[in-house]
Amino acid sequence: MTRCAGPSLFAGIASFLSAATRGRFRLIIGYEASHTGDLARDGAAIIEGLGGHALLMPRALPAPLTAFSVRMVMADGALYIRSSGEALIYLGGRAVDRSREGALASEAELSLIDEAAVSDEATLPRAEGGWECVGEGMIGAYVDRAVSRISSLSDATHVPTPVSVEDPTGLLTSLLERLGVPIDEAGPGLSLRVCCEGRTLCSSLSEEQVQTALGEAMATSPAIPAGRGLYCVDPAFVMDADAISAGAALALLAPR
Repeated sequence: MTRCAGPSLFAGIASFLSAATRGRFRLIIGYEASHTGDLARDGAAIIEGLGGHALLMPRALPAPLTAFSVRMVMADGALYIRSSGEALIYLGGRAVDRSREGALASEAELSLIDEAAVSDEATLPRAEGGWECVGEGMIGAYVDRAVSRISSLSDATHVPTPVSVEDPTGLLTSLLERLGVPIDEAGPGLSLRVCCEGRTLCSSLSEEQVQTALGEAMATSPAIPAGRGLYCVDPAFVMDADAISAGAALALLAPR
């Protein structure tokens, strides 16, 4: 469910959200890598020029932060630019039923966005300003919510297994530290890696062990994604699969 990010796609989602909301819509724009920041800012100028209101994520961040922000700032959708140039599109607010806020757009919705895309990108209006940035506090709010949810799943007597992670400065590490999970980069313990789109969790455990450890967390979700390696820990705040939270839950719940 990805599209190539660019002016045409921003125009398509602007038309789609304008029709869905019957007014001035709010679109969050997030991006994975710093080299796509200029494209995100150009998208914000287009959204403002087409009558919407754009909210830029404060810096390059994983995709789940953008999905999380949709509900938190009551936006009508979000467009996340991956480092490859592909875009993930999330819907929320007045554009979808509340139970789907923060979820990826369906193929039917993506088709409507495609139909509204323009071919002559040079004619698109671009505002000189008017957009705003999502505050850094959103990152803390995401971590706080995830920690609260994941902590409630754990037995207080359970001692977490040491974990090694691919990105020692990333959000998964922040969650692990808050949960009291020891980080051991050189040890033979559990190894976790979150793929760039934020949806896929890779671990050194077998699929069966992962399913067993996350069984309780997954049982609380009415929208567990299908597919190997995809887990939805808390659809109340991120409808899409969130491997960052799933990885932290796995580290806390996995047997030693």
